[in-house]
Amino acid sequence: MLSTPSQTAPANPQPAMASTNATAIRIGKPVRGDLNGAIAFTAQIQTKGEVAVVPRVTATLNQLSVDLGSRVRAGDTLAELDHTDLDQQVLAAQAAQASAEARLAALKAGRKALQSARDNADIPTLDQRVKDARATLDQAQAALVPDPQVVAQAEATAATARTKLSQLQGDPSKANDKAALDAARADVQKADDTVTKARIPSGTQAAVASAQRDLQDAQQAQLMARLSTTAFDLDQARAMLEAADAQLKLVNAPASPEEIKAAETAVEDAFSQAELARARARGATITAPISGIVADIKSRVGSTVSPSAALLTLIPPDMQVVVQADESQLGQLQVGQAARVSVESFAREAFTGTVKAVAPVLDPRTRSVAVQIDIPDPQGKLKPGMFAQLAVQTGQRAGALMVPKEAVLRVGSVDPKAPVQNVVYTVTESRVHKTIVSLGATDGKSVEIVQGLQEGIDLVLNPRPDFLEGELIVAS
Repeated sequence: MLSTPSQTAPANPQPAMASTNATAIRIGKPVRGDLNGAIAFTAQIQTKGEVAVVPRVTATLNQLSVDLGSRVRAGDTLAELDHTDLDQQVLAAQAAQASAEARLAALKAGRKALQSARDNADIPTLDQRVKDARATLDQAQAALVPDPQVVAQAEATAATARTKLSQLQGDPSKANDKAALDAARADVQKADDTVTKARIPSGTQAAVASAQRDLQDAQQAQLMARLSTTAFDLDQARAMLEAADAQLKLVNAPASPEEIKAAETAVEDAFSQAELARARARGATITAPISGIVADIKSRVGSTVSPSAALLTLIPPDMQVVVQADESQLGQLQVGQAARVSVESFAREAFTGTVKAVAPVLDPRTRSVAVQIDIPDPQGKLKPGMFAQLAVQTGQRAGALMVPKEAVLRVGSVDPKAPVQNVVYTVTESRVHKTIVSLGATDGKSVEIVQGLQEGIDLVLNPRPDFLEGELIVAS
């Protein structure tokens, strides 16, 4: 570094003192050339949102099919709740529905079916009809209960499949065998589906109600056919009919339109209640609403869960970053541009992101705009909270006015609301002058100046943050 001329010291002692403490200063000029542009950012990796998986019913957690960090697909079974009480509620609701439907049918039928049975009486045929109807009713009632042997066999198969999956997951030598793990999970899912089907009765309450109606009709027809036309027999028949009249009144009496309407409403209400009960029973099997990664598990097997709290949390498998781009860089950014991404944890690996969105609103305080960059991560290496270095590829800038990147300083203002400025220090007659510039693309070494600097002017290539306006300098 050359000494400061002595004749300038009396006239301007402050710059002379400043230059005494200065390190070697290099002077250069901006140059024009082609620049393979890239805008650099540093930001934290984020998730693309998260989904809280909330139970739809209050019940005991019987089985948890995932662990922290498990990757799941949409529709995969996450947990099973105890559904014993829910199944009973379904059966009760179905019985109420069948009863309401039977009442409506009886009101509509009136005496028509009974009169037809009397007119077409055939005693042997009617006796056989009663016998057959009773056998059908017995079969329908038996079909309401699942076969215990089939259920037990299905549960044993499901337990074996879960044990095999657990052994694979716990075996370090097979932890990365994705094909085997996927096959084991598929076997578990198939076995669970078989258990679910085995627990569902093959019959329905509606079938039982229909069989009961058929038996009742057959018995009534049988009774009417057995009545003779003699006065004695008619007296006996009247006594028998009077005894049964209390039970058959609704069937035998003509129904008014109001009664029919009320019965139809009762059927609709019963159907709604049955659908609600079935939906609650289906809610005992909790499935993944999205494909993602289990980020948090809040309950354990044996605990009681309810709709008031999340059972676990899922995050999407791909990550993103949101960076703040300077207003001067906005013209170089557009959706679809590629971005090189690197993180310290995987220093030798490069990830590729894509500009997904550029915010339509500029922050008036910082004069910057938010830019979202999506980063596919099929191997699940990136974690939320990691710091990433990004370089958004903006393409080649032909004939760009460039300076070394270190020649530009970012200087804050005294006013905290004022935006940060990009500054270079030009040199005129050995004195530095602060010049505010707007930046364009960069390739990591050089940066484009799009506004504020003239071609051919001298500038400091290694400026100090403490430069004073008009300070006298000596270049090396």
